[in-house]
Amino acid sequence: MPFPAPESPRSAKRMTRAFWQGVLTSLLALVVFFGFLEGVLTLAGVEPVLRSEDPFVGFVSGIPLFVEQTDADGRQILTMPENKLTFFNRQSFPREKAPGSYRIFCLGGSTTYGRPYSDTTSFAGWLRELLPAADPDRPWEVINAGGISYASYRVAHLMEELVRYEPDLFVIYTGHNEFLEERTYGAMRDLPVAVRSTAALLAHTRTWAALKMLLNSVGASPSAEAGGNARLPAEVNTMLDRSAGPERYARDDTLRDQILHHYRISLERMVDIAERAEADVIFVVPASNLKDSAPFKSQHTDGLGEADRLRSEALLAEARRQIENAAWSEALEGLDAALSLDPRFAGLHYLRGKVLLALDRRDEAAAAFRRARDEDVCPLRALSPMRETVVEVARAKGVTWVDFADFVERRALAERGLAIPGREYFLDHVHPTIEGNRLLAVELVEAMIAQGIVRPSSSWGDEAIARVVSRVEGSIDRKTHAQALANLARVLSWAGKDEDARRLANRAVEQVPEIATANADILAILSEREGDKAETWRQLRAALHENPANPQIHFQIGLELLDKSQPNWSLEAASAHVLLASAFMPENDMTHQILGLIMAERGRFSIAYSSLLEALRLNPRNAKAESALARLREILGSELPDAPPKVTLKRYASGAPEQIVQVRTDAAGGIVPDGIATDWYETGEPRRLLDYANGVPHGAEVTWDPSGRVLSRAEYRHGTRLPAGERDGGG
Repeated sequence: MPFPAPESPRSAKRMTRAFWQGVLTSLLALVVFFGFLEGVLTLAGVEPVLRSEDPFVGFVSGIPLFVEQTDADGRQILTMPENKLTFFNRQSFPREKAPGSYRIFCLGGSTTYGRPYSDTTSFAGWLRELLPAADPDRPWEVINAGGISYASYRVAHLMEELVRYEPDLFVIYTGHNEFLEERTYGAMRDLPVAVRSTAALLAHTRTWAALKMLLNSVGASPSAEAGGNARLPAEVNTMLDRSAGPERYARDDTLRDQILHHYRISLERMVDIAERAEADVIFVVPASNLKDSAPFKSQHTDGLGEADRLRSEALLAEARRQIENAAWSEALEGLDAALSLDPRFAGLHYLRGKVLLALDRRDEAAAAFRRARDEDVCPLRALSPMRETVVEVARAKGVTWVDFADFVERRALAERGLAIPGREYFLDHVHPTIEGNRLLAVELVEAMIAQGIVRPSSSWGDEAIARVVSRVEGSIDRKTHAQALANLARVLSWAGKDEDARRLANRAVEQVPEIATANADILAILSEREGDKAETWRQLRAALHENPANPQIHFQIGLELLDKSQPNWSLEAASAHVLLASAFMPENDMTHQILGLIMAERGRFSIAYSSLLEALRLNPRNAKAESALARLREILGSELPDAPPKVTLKRYASGAPEQIVQVRTDAAGGIVPDGIATDWYETGEPRRLLDYANGVPHGAEVTWDPSGRVLSRAEYRHGTRLPAGERDGGG
């Protein structure tokens, strides 16, 4: 069969041109069709999905942020309910806005809240004082709706309520908490980037909203399937709250990209929500401490071999020694060598920034500090791409932004010749000083002047600001603020940032010496890490007597009592204190883990198994709990407890614990002690511990005097007290 004759080049070109004309005509027809459909749906009142819901997460129902009440004058007031005050400042405002008044909601996380202090010295509190000084002819309302640990998706969800309260402006400072709360995203984790991007684009269209409504009507909505939106509780339950700190975090670049994408979508949603209420938006680009805040967790570069890991660690240790001797060039050489092997280890970049700063190579130091922040495996500071995202969304949506990150860098350069912000403006990794909050508020007023929202009086300027500063700072309760610094030191110590914690704890005591006793727990923790055991124990006992119901203090005492090199070592006393900590902090896996390990060492294997199982349920990455459970399964065989015991609690009138007992339901449905029964002095010291198994004494009985000295000791086996000197074999 003869081959067909080849086509001429001119014929081939005509066919190619005809093909692409057909494709373009089809695409144009498709665009026209969907444009027409979008127009029809707009007239029909269909709104894009993104305006009413988050494409990544949903929220279980919860109590609204504000509830309506009637004041003494019969006016309807919106006020914060008591159960919200764990996360929010107490705020209230009239249901009906006064004629001519301008209502501003400040939104975000703990920076907006005013941490470690409160609303008074937050940027929202400063705005409340500065706006009347700048424009006294207009009634101003500033409501601080910043929620501790709130990420952008929670802020957007909150705005859905706040738009009902006649807002004029939303000031939004968000970005530091995006990685704080665990989100699995269901099947979203496994979708290609192109598919996720297409889904986000569809969420902006009315066509997709109409299709989704149709699918819902026949019960075929994708969100109803497994792997749909993650469902988050009404309030924050962070990974840090349920673990020993940053240890739970591990590098996950896929999840990181999803969270950054979600951040952009959340910012876009906020603008869409505000537009529906005809309210303005000002975004604040989040700023952080670069120079004086080390990464929370460093992790070796993925795929690093054992030999290179050991070499990297040796180079880091040597660099630290050279830094102590101010051998800066040698230290830099070693750090560069380590980074060539291990480029994603955040701590190396941070230390390199310090060395470069000492060598006066400032631009390179700034780049190293930013890289350290961005490689932090526990990223509790807004990452570099998030700064860009805020600006891009603001530009695309036509809203105002205040670049606080750029502002503190420029101010640091002007005041100190160094465009790297540090403790001059931040108390810790992200929370501004009182002055830092004031500076941000002034910048926001200036932005509002530029927008025409504020019409400044002739008296507005440095003198007017100085009068406001004098009034606000004169009203500060110094003891309350010193206590706030001590609380912040406690958090930083828990996260492993001992140097920062000691600095803030000392600053708190310097400001108000009498708060030292109330904060002996944090001072004790720091003393323990510095190797001063005697001072540690003295501070812990003082802290316990000051705060006998504080579970963190009991947990720390329990850990100290496990140190066999110490004269006060006692497994029984340790188990009593850690039981109390686990009862008061039931979502902390470490308390259950330690209690399980203590009970295993005491031979109470069933109770140990239950505690360790609970630790692993709370934190599936708890390797120590998992390893101990494997050993206990070999010991217990098929006799594994099906559920952990519950805990009963009795308190003194003062609130201090009086009795804590582990209990189970027996075969007859009654409640019987099973585990540990403990009695307590009102000072927080244990009075008595008695082991139980299935309702009868089985194990040790120990009593102590108020100073912690043992008064008596006995042993039981299955309800029978053993003769003096004979010990139970466990079980």
